[in-house]
Amino acid sequence: MSKASLAMIPQPVMVYEVSPARSDDRFTINPARRFLEWRRELRTLADCDIPISALKTREGLVALKIARVHYGRGDLNTAARFLAVAAAAPKRRSEAWRCLRYRLKLAARRRLSAPQIELQGAL
Repeated sequence: MSKASLAMIPQPVMVYEVSPARSDDRFTINPARRFLEWRRELRTLADCDIPISALKTREGLVALKIARVHYGRGDLNTAARFLAVAAAAPKRRSEAWRCLRYRLKLAARRRLSAPQIELQGAL
């Protein structure tokens, strides 16, 4: 878009309603495959003189969002995998803090749910 010409029009062409549930759902269907495909396309933006560090930062933010969705839905293994991708990406302090917070929440949730799983297996 940085090299495209833009034209302004006075009337809206389309109205888009944002739905958090619908937005989150897109991260639950084949998340690893879809993330890799998206990341491959994201990297092509380097050809438009967008710094690779900016692209990697965006990659980390999307990985964190996917991790948060899976954490919220109880898929802790997928959450942990995407959290590892997010933690490896360059980030500002606020995003580093969010990654750390989710790592701690994930560890606590796993620790708290482990005895219940063992108890259910015994019954």
